[in-house]
Amino acid sequence: MTSTFERTKDEVADKVRKLLAKAEDPAATPEEAQVFTLKAQQLMSKYSIALAMVSDEVRPDALTSRGWIIPNPYAPAKVSLVNAVARANDCRAIYTDLGGGRRAIEVVGFATDAEWVETLVRSLDVQLMAALATAVRTKPANVHGRTFSAGFVQGFIAEIGVRLQHARRAAIAAAEADADADRAAGGGESAAAKGGASVALVLVAKADSVEAEFRVRHPSARTVHRQTRLRSWSGFQPGRTAGSRASLARGSIGSERRGLRAG
Repeated sequence: MTSTFERTKDEVADKVRKLLAKAEDPAATPEEAQVFTLKAQQLMSKYSIALAMVSDEVRPDALTSRGWIIPNPYAPAKVSLVNAVARANDCRAIYTDLGGGRRAIEVVGFATDAEWVETLVRSLDVQLMAALATAVRTKPANVHGRTFSAGFVQGFIAEIGVRLQHARRAAIAAAEADADADRAAGGGESAAAKGGASVALVLVAKADSVEAEFRVRHPSARTVHRQTRLRSWSGFQPGRTAGSRASLARGSIGSERRGLRAG
């Protein structure tokens, strides 16, 4: 079983790399890039759900964490981007304020999911800054540049969050349809009768496992509900437009660590 899933992972990884290469090609239109990388996200989601549907004894995936640094500019806002990507991929995230506007990110989840979260966040970060550089050249003359940029970043991240949740729901629906087809082919037996569980129940158990691991690693972490004031509607709307086209491929020094809201 393990070797089968490892071979499948290699095949998925190869397809995802090719899709991302197409999405990041300067010759690709925003619409083409979106198609390529939405497909990449769907492939990763499908593989992740397949892993979750096998028993803990045979799944070749383990709970782990991945970390990286978000530098300025806009690091505080980009924490929200990490959270959106983590939530859509069954992970939990936490950050440390490093001072100077920088944030240290740690993502806790199953290895395949956590790796994909980092890949997608880094890709979206690059796309965000490229889109912003283009947008500021055409901003309204009566809007302050920094204000416009802050609103743009907020809009981009908000739109990405919506799209990721839509992609997640589509992946779950597809997995449920596949499970129904398998039951029909097997004479209509329920998943429970076959000794298995529904996709929904498996994903709940997966989320519980990730949450438990997160609490072991960060027992004192607290969830932060933070409403960031919208700085510029004129920047927010162009940011959302840029987010709708983005490719879904890919203070003082202190040690305070805040868990990012998981749901």
